[in-house]
Amino acid sequence: MKIVILLFSVLITVYGKEAHKKKEDVTCDGVYLHGKFHRKEVLSNGVNRPYQLSYYNNTVFFSQNIGDDKKDTFEIAYVRHGQMMPEAINKTTNGFATTVDRKHELIYFGGSDGVYVHNFKEPGEIKHIIKYHDIWDMFFYKHLYFIVYPSLRLHKKVGDIIEIIEHIQEKIFQFAVDGDDDIFITTRDGLYEIKNGTSERILYEGPKIFRALEVNHDGVAFFCGQNAIYIADKEKYKLEVVAHIRNVFGLTFDDDNNMIYSNPHEIIRLLPEDCK
Repeated sequence: MKIVILLFSVLITVYGKEAHKKKEDVTCDGVYLHGKFHRKEVLSNGVNRPYQLSYYNNTVFFSQNIGDDKKDTFEIAYVRHGQMMPEAINKTTNGFATTVDRKHELIYFGGSDGVYVHNFKEPGEIKHIIKYHDIWDMFFYKHLYFIVYPSLRLHKKVGDIIEIIEHIQEKIFQFAVDGDDDIFITTRDGLYEIKNGTSERILYEGPKIFRALEVNHDGVAFFCGQNAIYIADKEKYKLEVVAHIRNVFGLTFDDDNNMIYSNPHEIIRLLPEDCK
């Protein structure tokens, strides 16, 4: 009889520990990135389709939809770490794009009436530097690159001069340059790489539709598909999954190179640690 009671007690203890472990697993909210568990930290919620994320000075800048069911209308907003509630930047009309020049401490906002710039060294001042262009997307690499709607042609701002990029004549949705100075562009046919110093387009295996391209502080390009986040295998010219996350709208990286992404209603930072 004592043996039966002892076995029963052991089973209850084991079951209790397993149940507690399963309960912890359920409440432990995170994802695997590069095969390592990362805890989710929600930086903001209640936002509506936050696109075009940029990060600087403990602040995430983004575009969000403020329209109704019949018409999309966009604005640029930002959320500081620890505040959760975003604040709008009302300078831009139909604000749709953001990018950062970290070296010169500048943040660019693009909308239907052109590009504005804010210098972090001059709080409160936002200048209208490019007019008469409807901005679709932006990327900063040595100079400001931007895609104009509806032509979807790539342009570059050098000083006060606006140049159209002649060697990229196709309509593109996104543009990025990685740490090897290789170019990535997306078209209706998918993702292409253009090696530094060449003009050949190399089509990648994998998904064809992307919501965001972003390069981290190590120069690695990341690509947000409909069901996952990818990096490029630049020898086999195919995409490798680094995180299974659905419905990603935007992507950026904080000062410590931690990934920040958005889904339809949240902005989330991934931290390489277990839930506590």
